[in-house]
Amino acid sequence: MSFKVSLTLTGHGDRVLKAAYSPDGERIVTASMDNTAKIWDVETGNEIFTLIGHTRTVRSAVYNQDGQQIVTASYDSTIKVWAAETGHELMTLKGHDDVINSASYSPDGTRIVTASFDKTAKIWDVETGNEIFTLIGHNSPLNSAMYNPDGQFIMTASSDSTARIWDAETGQELVALVGHEGRVCSTMCSPDGQKIVTASYDGTAKVWNTETGHELAPLIGHEGRVERTIYSPDGQKILTASWDGTAKVWDAKTGRNLVTLIGHDSRLWSARYSPDGRRIVTAGWDGTAKIWDVETSQELVTLTGHRDWVTSAVYCPDSSGILTTSMDRTAKVWATETGQEVMTLKGHDSGVRSASYNIDGNRIITAGLDGKAKVWDSKTAQEIGSLIGHKGGVMTATYSPDGERIL
Repeated sequence: MSFKVSLTLTGHGDRVLKAAYSPDGERIVTASMDNTAKIWDVETGNEIFTLIGHTRTVRSAVYNQDGQQIVTASYDSTIKVWAAETGHELMTLKGHDDVINSASYSPDGTRIVTASFDKTAKIWDVETGNEIFTLIGHNSPLNSAMYNPDGQFIMTASSDSTARIWDAETGQELVALVGHEGRVCSTMCSPDGQKIVTASYDGTAKVWNTETGHELAPLIGHEGRVERTIYSPDGQKILTASWDGTAKVWDAKTGRNLVTLIGHDSRLWSARYSPDGRRIVTAGWDGTAKIWDVETSQELVTLTGHRDWVTSAVYCPDSSGILTTSMDRTAKVWATETGQEVMTLKGHDSGVRSASYNIDGNRIITAGLDGKAKVWDSKTAQEIGSLIGHKGGVMTATYSPDGERIL
């Protein structure tokens, strides 16, 4: 069957850096290097309005939780808040002295936290636009700033090799997480919110107590930068993936290395738990993906068949299959239990960067560096349609929350 492009969002005059759905899935906001953000109607693809006011690249644009506001962060050192229904500029938040890397709402939507290359994060009142306080303490640009899930504190990660925890109400620095010897690229809360794990270019990850800032467990053992950290579904273990070609599973309480998953011959792109937490899948530059048993650490099977880097590996919603993508221009589906190749999705003219399932698992969307996204039937491997219109490589493609649209 033919597949009609539902939306071609044409109108920006330069590269689009971010795109996100509104909470109800009815609109899309895009942020661009043309100094604007745009709002689009999901049903028609029509441009509803353009958010004009920034004088440099708009780095990010996100809706608040109820979809009534949009906040944009720009390289012009300002943040702007807009009425999502009309596109009217409600306020401009001025105070940073350099590029703003990110802006996001607190869980209750009453505040905004911003992270900047000026070495600070700032907290703003959404109603008044007033700067409530500045988080001062880092000595290098901030890579991220975000609230923890319950909104009680803020976590910042910096190129000064530290992460810091701040009281969300007062802006007081509660603890500095000092111990890394390289850029801290990310922070992640444990499921219970009592611990933070940081990942660093120094080749380590570290687990910290969120209240005291005490280093609970240094996760030492990798010989290359730690690319990803993730808690197991039950919060008892931490999984790391590194450029040294290994993944490691750690006891989240003690930091003891429970197992090292050795088998790849090059850097790892990613490592993921299965939805039930019983398996791990890793994807490597060596052209393979591997499935591992969490309890025994046994390599169950190597998914061999790609002829170039494996760029991603994800489980299908029911864990029965694994979907991989590769620079060899294909995606493949594999049986989780046996590792047997079930199907190959061929059709891209360049590397496939990523892929994902829709919510019920009957469709797959692939994103290719050939400028196309393709939709496939996950049972038959039939290409249902090709989404053509991009002028550069497509890095990601995802379904809307209701599965009716693709972004």
